[in-house]
Amino acid sequence: MWILILAAVIVIALGFAVDRLGWHDLISGYNTMSREKRERVNIQKVARLVAWMCYGIGAIFILIALIEEFELDVPLEPFFLVLMVFIVGMLWRMQRYDGNIYDESGRLRPGGKKRLIPIIIVSVVLLVGVPALLFWFSQPTEVTVTDEAIVIEGSYGREVPFDEVEDVAWTTLPEIARRTNGADTGSRLTGNFRTEAGEDVLLFIDRDVEPVIRLDWSEEPIYLNLASAEATRQLYEDIRAR
Repeated sequence: MWILILAAVIVIALGFAVDRLGWHDLISGYNTMSREKRERVNIQKVARLVAWMCYGIGAIFILIALIEEFELDVPLEPFFLVLMVFIVGMLWRMQRYDGNIYDESGRLRPGGKKRLIPIIIVSVVLLVGVPALLFWFSQPTEVTVTDEAIVIEGSYGREVPFDEVEDVAWTTLPEIARRTNGADTGSRLTGNFRTEAGEDVLLFIDRDVEPVIRLDWSEEPIYLNLASAEATRQLYEDIRAR
């Protein structure tokens, strides 16, 4: 939570500095322009939009932090999607005040399309890449049991040799304190987390499915389950049979 709060404070402070303190050189692109090109930019309006974008990002970060702190049953994905759309919208709005791209009548200047290419790339990454990543993390865990190893597919996937597994337990998920390097999308927890007991674990968990399998692997403990309790139980029996 505190990382999100700190990020929000920094972003909001940057927005204030750009708009109210006139620190326009903090604006990417503008700080490398020649004096002639700078004169074609309505920097006051661009700075105001940059500030409002920063305030909006900061507000969403704080909202997400509060949801996590109070453990509210609110999905976070819509907030990230709204954030992406908001950022892209503000970035495109800013271009309208760049006289190096648009003339006084609002038409593209010669070479204006080329200057828009970075914005197009950023827009595609934010509007397509981020949702695709969230969708990927939200997919059920796929596990293959071979004679030699347990193969966990997908993001943060691992191949766990049987000779490195110290124990297999049919259990429940411990209380999770925080995410250290992973994804929390909908009901799914994927990646590296720390429990309330201070143990660092690797999770491949659907919180709507109980109980779970714990693998005491020599590298790190793993908790996992599949799309249903029945499938998880069958996986547990397959692992125990090896």
